[in-house]
Amino acid sequence: MVPWRDNSRTTASALPMPEPFAHLSDSRTLHASRCAAPVLAALVLAGCGPTLKGSPEPPTEFGRVQGALFGCPSLQGVYAWPPVEGAFSHGKYPSNRKPWEGGFPIGIHGTEMQIWLQQPAGGATLLRARAVNRARNVRSPLTRQWSLATYSGAETSCGSSMLDIAPREVPAALGEYGGTRVQRGVRLAMLKDGALAVGIRTVSSGHKGSFFSWGGQSYGTYDAADIEYWSWSKLARTGPGDQEPAVVDAYVPGATAP
Repeated sequence: MVPWRDNSRTTASALPMPEPFAHLSDSRTLHASRCAAPVLAALVLAGCGPTLKGSPEPPTEFGRVQGALFGCPSLQGVYAWPPVEGAFSHGKYPSNRKPWEGGFPIGIHGTEMQIWLQQPAGGATLLRARAVNRARNVRSPLTRQWSLATYSGAETSCGSSMLDIAPREVPAALGEYGGTRVQRGVRLAMLKDGALAVGIRTVSSGHKGSFFSWGGQSYGTYDAADIEYWSWSKLARTGPGDQEPAVVDAYVPGATAP
């Protein structure tokens, strides 16, 4: 016996589509997939986070970062400029490039300096800097005058045993990094050997990318990922920083030679 079949329940979706309409459906699907591909690519790029240029952690040649059971280890100490490793090490850098531009985290205004870092109760981080004079025939008041930069607890945060100072706008750097916005932050890490690793984080945003180029022309733009630059310097430790360090000034009245 042939089973009974109720043809009245056959839905329109089960019926074969006439050939002209089926062709139209295939064409639209193909066109949509082609158009969606660049958009999906742009979304994937935007969702991958910033493009890193450098590492957010100190270079391995600096040595290991000192850990802490809770929060960050104390960074208090007296440190020497120029750095012994990394960016600006041994005072070697292009004459048209100023270390720690904008005085962030502290102004560098000499070839050799003392940098005194304190972390008093209350969560603030204080950075002081003053010049070191090794010449007997040079007299400079900068060896006794501290410059000061203070960062409140609200401007700092701790993660992975490193202290981050909140980023700030750097409009003057747009010409160098491009985009429409440049922000710069600082990361400080105490190393196992007592030295201080200083990381400068520069984020350039507002970049545009194009879906494709042809004949020197770009077609279709999208918001490209931010670009995050990192540079690190290692400062040797010269004192505990629990009290003001001694002045380093070789000036001798009447001396005619260094």
